Amino acid sequence: MFTARSRSGPASVEVARQPAPTGPPAAPPRPVRVAHVVGCLDRGGIETASLDICRALPSREAHQTFVTLAGWEGTLAGQFRAAGAQLRQCPLRPKRSFPLRMWRCLRSLRPDVVVSHVSLTSALILLAARLGGVPVRVARMWSEGDGRAGTRRRRAQRALLRSLLPYAATDVLGVTPAALAFAGDRPRDPRYRVLYNSVSTDRIDGWDRQAARRRWGLPADALVLGYLGRAAPEKNRAFLVDVHRAARALRPDTRLLVAGPGGTADLTAPHPDVATDPHVVLAGEVDEIGPVLAAADVLLLPSVREGLPGVILEALAAGVPVVATDLRCLRELAALVRGITLVPLSAGADAWADAATARAALDSTGRHRISQALRSSPFTLDHVVRQWRTLWRIDHHHAWHRGAEGGSL
Repeated sequence: MFTARSRSGPASVEVARQPAPTGPPAAPPRPVRVAHVVGCLDRGGIETASLDICRALPSREAHQTFVTLAGWEGTLAGQFRAAGAQLRQCPLRPKRSFPLRMWRCLRSLRPDVVVSHVSLTSALILLAARLGGVPVRVARMWSEGDGRAGTRRRRAQRALLRSLLPYAATDVLGVTPAALAFAGDRPRDPRYRVLYNSVSTDRIDGWDRQAARRRWGLPADALVLGYLGRAAPEKNRAFLVDVHRAARALRPDTRLLVAGPGGTADLTAPHPDVATDPHVVLAGEVDEIGPVLAAADVLLLPSVREGLPGVILEALAAGVPVVATDLRCLRELAALVRGITLVPLSAGADAWADAATARAALDSTGRHRISQALRSSPFTLDHVVRQWRTLWRIDHHHAWHRGAEGGSL
């Protein structure tokens, strides 16, 4: 043994030099394989939240594949690929052969985790995953309903899927208690629990109010009612025009800024003159939400049904107060954060206009408090990512592989 003497005073210490390790270095543990099943990857709350998680978890930890059922990938497909995800298609139609095709798709992917984002239909997806031996099978419930008529046949289908879900899933996660309740009332089952959505502040920070208003051609001193969301019946976007007109009776300079995919027919059909109204900006689909929120004094959300709207979290993080429909899921959210005013749709456009103009007058101190309350809440991206890491057993998975390579397991 080679020894070296180190003198640091009257005594000397012999230090043994250890032999250099031999053999090739240990291979890094493989990432956890996660398969998400979604309708498609068009712009929306499910897709935006999933993209945030995909970006936040490096591919060396979680290899994520998104399986789309709609028959197309969606407008955000390129961003998912840029974040390191892979995409597969398994169209829902023809329905008769879908269960077998889904089973084969999952078998080819060999995932450690399957997360199904397709409401109660997740029971069928996760049944295929269970038959394929997938150890972690998650049903992600995004809304307090499915938007379909409650016919006798539909009620029977829902009852069947709810009864199948606890057999097929290892975890059933609602974005709110209301969304979880739609999966079935199982208060004593620990697998049924709430896991909130998160907000990525990267999308909203760094935008200047005046520059944003110039971008949309909005006067610097006007009152701006903002909206972000796709054209869909449950979003009730035509009501925005009624609220805007009622607000103009209070503040003639009020502008309406509407952004979101899906066209504008839902607005122009009931209000043919809105497309040429100089007080209305129909921005369409936008790549960046930051300028919309920076330009807005208040965000409106007149939906008839929701889950946990990411746009509300984004608005609050930007310090923009929100006036939204008085829904159960939003009452739950309003109890956890600042800045949400809830108004029933039945109260009418005048009541909404009163609430919107009052909230728009909030000063900079009040807006800062709204932003700080959201950024210290359970809705931050870091907080939610830690929960997904635990759920997907990433740390356990990596520890197992390190132990297996060292021969200790």
